[in-house]
Amino acid sequence: MFRSMIVVALAALWAGCSTLAPEDPDLTPMNPTAVRETRIVSTGAQDFATFTSTSVTYTRPKMQRSEYSFHPTNGVQRYPDKDPQIRIDLLDRKIAWRLDAKGKKAIECPLQGCISAGTRKTATSKLPEQDKARDPNCRLKMGTPTLKVVSTGAKRNINGVDTEQYDIKWLVTLRDNAARKATGTVSVDLWTAPITLTLDDAIALERTYAHARDKVLSAASDTARPGLLPHEVDTLLNGYLAQSVTPADRASLLAAMTKVDEAKGYPILMRVKWTVAGAACSMDETPYGSGEKPLFVLTWEVKSHKLVSLHDSLFAPPKGYKIRKE
Repeated sequence: MFRSMIVVALAALWAGCSTLAPEDPDLTPMNPTAVRETRIVSTGAQDFATFTSTSVTYTRPKMQRSEYSFHPTNGVQRYPDKDPQIRIDLLDRKIAWRLDAKGKKAIECPLQGCISAGTRKTATSKLPEQDKARDPNCRLKMGTPTLKVVSTGAKRNINGVDTEQYDIKWLVTLRDNAARKATGTVSVDLWTAPITLTLDDAIALERTYAHARDKVLSAASDTARPGLLPHEVDTLLNGYLAQSVTPADRASLLAAMTKVDEAKGYPILMRVKWTVAGAACSMDETPYGSGEKPLFVLTWEVKSHKLVSLHDSLFAPPKGYKIRKE
């Protein structure tokens, strides 16, 4: 009786272990990999649709895997598919793969010819109404942006990281051809963290990849794009100002917002707002002159950023995928 109980117990233990054991273990080597996950939420107002996006990058000195998901929640749905975009770049071979999980295939293309993950345009809403409400003949001249930075002294733990707060504002004067003025303000509620040894190693590895990619493509890449603000802020600002502000003035504004020396540490969380108050181009008489109400609010957050050892298989199409060349 006792012996049979032992046999039953051992059989149950073996069955449990066999259930937990992977069916096809990954035997590829493991190597240091920088892993960064970021999330963006746009609480769109007036002209802009709301959306959320998530980006996860796995980076090594000569390769990178990007996983990007974009979810517009109202407005014009230009991108009905909500499946993550997965792309693998191999600098040594100068090729990229776009993975199609549904079709179980990998589309192989030249490194510079593949559509990059995370480059979808921000969805906008009410475009026809916007065009009718604004005077297409009213042009705005933009002054030199003024930067104000305040360390508030506030501290907060975000995603397990101790951070401190900075209040940042860029103020720019807008003047129309009738000499009426308005003030545009980009406000940033920024939380930064000290750079740890592990984080520093991850950042250094990503920079190594960015420089190698620049060399292969003979051009500056998005990965090496300088600046505090995410590129989605550029898209939203350009969208709002495109009709009334020259490309040169818009570029000048965006260039002024690339660096904030007074803010120390590594950005973990930021909330960006764009407001306009004043009479230029009759902004105060249309629903698009916001006053204290922001024209858009965008929240950007680092969920995780670290250096870990991962299998090499992460940088190749999964087994069973068909490879199609473009």
